[in-house]
Amino acid sequence: MDRNLHVLAPALGLACALALPAAHGATESLDSGPVRLVHNIATGSTNQVASVAFGAGVRSCAQRINLVTNFLSTGTQSSALLFLPDRDPDNSMVSASMEVKTKGAARIYASATFSPNTASGCAAEYETVRYFDESCDAVVAKEHKGATPSGTLGDEIEILTIGPAARVFLIRATKKSCISIKKEVVK
Repeated sequence: MDRNLHVLAPALGLACALALPAAHGATESLDSGPVRLVHNIATGSTNQVASVAFGAGVRSCAQRINLVTNFLSTGTQSSALLFLPDRDPDNSMVSASMEVKTKGAARIYASATFSPNTASGCAAEYETVRYFDESCDAVVAKEHKGATPSGTLGDEIEILTIGPAARVFLIRATKKSCISIKKEVVK
């Protein structure tokens, strides 16, 4: 099978699976229980994602949730799906999936995870996934100037170092398109 199909086939399968419930009229509440949907995040001293988490009993990570989700959504139009713990919310991992829309750029998928009871009080990491309709070399020149090439993660996924705990992974989707995944552990 062509390498590009290895990358695109799972993505297309996921997209079709996500579209099926809507196509069949099935509905699931995305604003109840452990999953909460937050539309149009307004950044500021405390954004809605952090407020929802705090309201659900997530206290020790609320400030870190606010910091990271503000960082990911400032100057954008963004929404988040917050995954909250069923029990003991202040001592459990919390995760958010976000759609980040910026003017003139493709939408970005972002994911952030928060874990309490660590040396820093609340550990966090985030990833952003972005598709570019240009080669990975062009993406590096345009988006990641000054990044240090750090080899590959296996045979084909290129790694760039952009900070002590931050990396960019580049996947060539086609000869003229690239998927960029940025990952950072927040200390």
